Amino acid sequence: MLVLDGDSQASLSVVSSLGSRGVDVTVGAAAENSIGRYSRYVDREYVHPEPSERPVAFANELFDFLTRTDHFAVIPTRDDTTTVVSRNKQRLADTGTHVGVEDWERFQRVANKARTFAFATDLDVPTPETHAPASLADVEAIADDVAYPVIVKSRSKHVADSHGRLYTHEVGSNDYADSPADLLETYERLRNASEGTRNEPPLVQECIPGQTTTTVGLAREGELLAHFQERRLRTTPASGGSSTLIRGFRDDRMLAYARTVVAEIDWTGPIQVEFMWTPDGEFYLVEVNGRYWGSLPLAVASGVDVPWLHYSLLAGEKPCVPGCYRDDVVQQRLLYGDLKWLAEQLADGNPAAIGPFLQALATTSQVFVRPSDPLTTLAALRQAAELGVEALQAELRDVFPDREPPSTPDDKPIQVEQGRR
Repeated sequence: MLVLDGDSQASLSVVSSLGSRGVDVTVGAAAENSIGRYSRYVDREYVHPEPSERPVAFANELFDFLTRTDHFAVIPTRDDTTTVVSRNKQRLADTGTHVGVEDWERFQRVANKARTFAFATDLDVPTPETHAPASLADVEAIADDVAYPVIVKSRSKHVADSHGRLYTHEVGSNDYADSPADLLETYERLRNASEGTRNEPPLVQECIPGQTTTTVGLAREGELLAHFQERRLRTTPASGGSSTLIRGFRDDRMLAYARTVVAEIDWTGPIQVEFMWTPDGEFYLVEVNGRYWGSLPLAVASGVDVPWLHYSLLAGEKPCVPGCYRDDVVQQRLLYGDLKWLAEQLADGNPAAIGPFLQALATTSQVFVRPSDPLTTLAALRQAAELGVEALQAELRDVFPDREPPSTPDDKPIQVEQGRR
């Protein structure tokens, strides 16, 4: 089994799930000494070109690697890597390797948010009002009619230029608009952010207030075989972004909406269906991700081992789906992200945020702490510390622009022998 994206927590969950059951695992990454490379469940490391920066070279080298080696399947977890693997799925499958992603046409229906909301509006699922303007003139035509605030977002998390290079856009606080003039400025800024967003102009979407919740799981031909639900207790940025503190959750109506979406696209494989849970108790569809998701460790820790179910599905076996799951597990998913959240709160004049941060640090499960796999814990801790310092430095530069923040220590990478431990 080849598991790509060796620095991601999702990939570490896949590695430990499969490796602990005796599956031979190779971990792939765009640089040597990824976190996954230190896992006791990893047999070897495969280093390849960066998928977002050199997608053609990555696809070619991955094809060559799978051709000359014997791997049952290849599984990516990051959005950019999954995008390139899906685009090249048939070619990679021709090596005799199972490719653990959906085909390109189905993948595009969820990766491209304009296409997602084009079909979702015909379903019995609440959706925010979404516009897909092709030009600034199109935005001017709707600017006086939309209900503010609105959010301007790229059509995909990673949008491609004419060479296939992928540009990442994470939603930030400056992507919200409160007036027609603000909307025009925000749209033009984001549209010109990269060649990718110029090729695929951003969306304008109604801003739905509430709490982010998700239904995740594994599907087969449009049937959601296994599922887990979670809600985000904290995100960074606080206005909406990556989750930093999460816990399990249950809601039958959200599950029914997710099943409707999965059935519509006839999906097979891991999938994440994201909703905004409004104060009046409704769930609005806001995003669909056709891949493994960053908070996968919470689902596994709560009793839904999606990687093993996925492996069974790829092997042609009937997955043994759990009848229920725990909803009381709380995880601090991204320590550096939660440090950034704390820095944002302090910058906004909210020193009381220190208390909840320290409480979560002391009482919740830390995703990167793996007692059964201690070397990955050390590697992840070092990475989290470096990213946390970078996040704090960025916030401090905004708050104290005339002061020079402390530099990050230049530590050497952890050195260990390669092979199963």
